[in-house]
Amino acid sequence: MEPYKSDSVPSGDQLKYTGKRLLMLDQTAGYKNITDQASGVSLRLAFSSDYKSHEEDYVKAFSEADGIVFDRFGVAVVNEDHEDQISALTAAEKSFRYSEPERYVYALGQRTGIRFIPANLWRLICKLFNINPGNPAPSPPVDNPVFEDDTQAFWGIHAINALASSFTGKGIGLAILDTGMYEGHPDFAGRAIKLKSFIEGESVEDQHGHGTHCAGIAAGHIHMDTAIRYGTAREADLYIGKVLSNSGVGSDSGILAGMDWAIGNGCKVISMSLGASVGEGDRYSDIYNDLAKKAMDMGTLIIAAAGNDSRRRQGIIRPVNHPANCPAILAVGALDNRSGVADFSCGGINPDGGKVDIAAPGVEIYSTWREPHQHAVLSGTSMATPFAAGVAAMLWEAHPDAEASEIWEKLTESARQLRHPARDVGAGLLQAPM
Repeated sequence: MEPYKSDSVPSGDQLKYTGKRLLMLDQTAGYKNITDQASGVSLRLAFSSDYKSHEEDYVKAFSEADGIVFDRFGVAVVNEDHEDQISALTAAEKSFRYSEPERYVYALGQRTGIRFIPANLWRLICKLFNINPGNPAPSPPVDNPVFEDDTQAFWGIHAINALASSFTGKGIGLAILDTGMYEGHPDFAGRAIKLKSFIEGESVEDQHGHGTHCAGIAAGHIHMDTAIRYGTAREADLYIGKVLSNSGVGSDSGILAGMDWAIGNGCKVISMSLGASVGEGDRYSDIYNDLAKKAMDMGTLIIAAAGNDSRRRQGIIRPVNHPANCPAILAVGALDNRSGVADFSCGGINPDGGKVDIAAPGVEIYSTWREPHQHAVLSGTSMATPFAAGVAAMLWEAHPDAEASEIWEKLTESARQLRHPARDVGAGLLQAPM
């Protein structure tokens, strides 16, 4: 069978910028002001509200016009080759405040070595042959907890103490923005799932696998045959937005469209196991941070993967990825089953934003996968993120009148403290509400 393992080092040929520009608009700017000022510099902008019946068609704006305005967020995306017009708009300090380059973003994992076999058998093989598939950091002090798979649940579920919780995320909208989902997965039989593709020419069907794996962690339940639990918030209302292609690549504009769709559907939690590497000293995206604050004001918490660029066993810790490095986005680092910081997990080393807020299971995580394998074991902060999203949905079920900022506080305040720097694990190990 084809092997799979999450690997954190980005390929050297990954592109950083698409050529388009993101523009932040003034919150008080109206439709007429935006249109008139754009027309004044010969820019034709479409509005996302024009596509609300077919959100996936937003990409047409880049051929039918010069770009698109996402009304809900007050953010425009403009085609390349319009630098002079954009400069004129932002210099005038009217409706258009500032601009940033649009980034490519990637599913945080690459194919290398874990096979599609039951996780308990894989763990036994690893022990017998002294294999260390997740490349975890050296074992933490003995007073940090150790978790194992058993006949009730896989280790990640034990680590977040989900079996002791009475909450299931029931009735809480939880969006997974990723590579889509294997719609016919038997573990999700009977579940009402809303799906939408924002990738031109591709259906929401997941031909990559990454999105299906994350959906299983966040809102799956038990293995169809063994009844061993691997999923977190099994009764959450699941929304699947395909913002990464079947090759695991997307861009900021696709993510904005997915976020707009999720918030428009009342989702309380958005989980994004995707990102782009940043350098030491790089500042976070002001546009993403501003829209994440707007999302919280609208009642939605955005959670993202810290990134997999580190090589801790070699003494290399790299900064938290975009967009998780935004202060208004909850960044999730990864742990192994001995509560050690995963070798690949990025750290909060940039002084201006970019911290890790919480940590969750992220090494050798069992969950759903695309056909024909149906289940797989992966490692990455991509796996840690949907654990946090699932627990956020459980917390919202427990506190239905809470604001998004309060759910953030409850996530971090209830975390289990670990003997690791906050740089690496934030508040500590994620815990389900009791």
